[in-house]
Amino acid sequence: MTTLLDTVKEDVCRFLDENDKLLFNERDLQMNLAIYLKERGHYDRVEVEYYIPTEILPDYKKLDPKNERLYLDIVVVKDGMYVPIELKYKTKETDLKIERFGKLCTEASDDTEKDVLKNQGAQNLGRYNFWKDVKRIELVKQKFDAVLGGVAVFVTNDTLYLKQPTKRSSNILFSMADGKHLMQKHWRTADSKLAKRYPNFEVEKEYSIQWRKKDVAPNVQLHYCTLII
Repeated sequence: MTTLLDTVKEDVCRFLDENDKLLFNERDLQMNLAIYLKERGHYDRVEVEYYIPTEILPDYKKLDPKNERLYLDIVVVKDGMYVPIELKYKTKETDLKIERFGKLCTEASDDTEKDVLKNQGAQNLGRYNFWKDVKRIELVKQKFDAVLGGVAVFVTNDTLYLKQPTKRSSNILFSMADGKHLMQKHWRTADSKLAKRYPNFEVEKEYSIQWRKKDVAPNVQLHYCTLII
């Protein structure tokens, strides 16, 4: 029997598999996915930037003490049940020719490619924030009976995320390589400035990651993974 969670994950994967349009940033991904989910007709409502006061999630407040407002990227609703979707879209610099208003965006009269995807780097924090999304969904699920679970989504054209960090790396336990991952999300060096700014935490189980890929433009190959929480 297909559950609402299964349907949400299947729709997210279908969108990512079928989408041929280059997405420029995380907001672009969020809005295009939300529109797609609405058009699928599987849900009563699809909401973006779904607000939750952090005061009612004290464990999340400990994890992110400076953030007084929590917004879930997308929440779908069906028959009074809710499924949040959290998104991460991390890019490396990519130069492409793009068309805007029916015309190629070029320098004066030349054919120069444009830097249309930014080099975000900081893969250690990208990994950390993905697992923090997982933890956020877990906490929301614990707090609200009407939340069936959620889906954490990570999309990137940066293949470093697919690789295992070195054993001496401080973010080894935040790895996103293919396979099963430990519940502990701890920095290797507990007293580092990074560890003090971004607190350690644990997730509820050993999640397994499986990457998929999709070509969306010449010289742009996106990789994505989805976790049901």
